[in-house]
Amino acid sequence: MNLPTTKRARQKAATRIAVLRAAREEFHRQGYDRAKIVDIACAANVSPGTVLNAAPTKIALLCEVMVDDFERLRVESAELARRCDGDVVTCVTAVLDYHLDRHVNDLELFRAAIGHNWLTNEADFKALHIGLESAWSPVRDVLTRAAEDPSVDLHECPDLLTESLLDLYLGVLRRCVIYKLSPQEARSQMHRRLSVVFHSDTMSRRAPKKYGRHEGASAVQGRAG
Repeated sequence: MNLPTTKRARQKAATRIAVLRAAREEFHRQGYDRAKIVDIACAANVSPGTVLNAAPTKIALLCEVMVDDFERLRVESAELARRCDGDVVTCVTAVLDYHLDRHVNDLELFRAAIGHNWLTNEADFKALHIGLESAWSPVRDVLTRAAEDPSVDLHECPDLLTESLLDLYLGVLRRCVIYKLSPQEARSQMHRRLSVVFHSDTMSRRAPKKYGRHEGASAVQGRAG
């Protein structure tokens, strides 16, 4: 006898969640290269075939995990941006510091997911890049609010500036992989590049307004993370 559609759908969704949770744990425990589909299946208490129903390949499974991580990062960094008490440069830097701390700690997984599909446009990989861009939406929001202030000259529109900052950020992470930079060295590299983009001495004088806070932000309390 077939299960009712809604019950079957709930079971399928629950199995998918269990597989993604197990995949995340195994990727973090063993690293992407060493983790095997059979290990993920064992951790999720399902068959290897069930794991491959959630994603057709191991790299696609990692992309699914990373998309979920990007969404959580978006929520957390948006909260951080709302609470940031500083000018546009200070607020953007705080958000990117938060992103960098997360990704340096997960550098192997980030490298595997992004590096494997940097120039492709397949469906799973396109979703990964869309997820990454979504995680950066708090940065775009900060820049958009700053652009509305006539006393601030951002030199470029918020969308283009956000894309440029993302390219800068990915370049710093690439250097982390190539040169095995420490978290402190990575942050220093990023701050130096941000100062070039923003001309921070000028921006600090010309942008005294606080851009992290906006209507409703006073209700947000606690530390992001």
